[in-house]
Amino acid sequence: MRRKKRSFFELLLGFVSLGCLMYLIINYPPDFQFSIYNYSLQIIPVFFVLLFVFLYFLFDVLFASRRRGLFAGFFAATYLLLRLSGLTHPFFLVMLIILFGCLELFFVKRK
Repeated sequence: MRRKKRSFFELLLGFVSLGCLMYLIINYPPDFQFSIYNYSLQIIPVFFVLLFVFLYFLFDVLFASRRRGLFAGFFAATYLLLRLSGLTHPFFLVMLIILFGCLELFFVKRK
């Protein structure tokens, strides 16, 4: 079985997105809106995209599996979206763990 080469470029992209995420958290309040001409964009979707990108590349390099990186990024973003929506009961966390565990088992079995 061949091992996947850990790409320095992927790790660099992960840390660049972490830097952008930290800059965003430190310098802007959660209700800030970017205004470009007549279009305004809230900062919350940008936060979730940067968080997903950071976790995706980090776990991709750590586990040498893009699928696990994808699952880790989606898990964290989904959990934080649920918390943002006010769904804070521990049952939702357990359901997410079960969902992503089943997805991982489904794709492992499929190989």
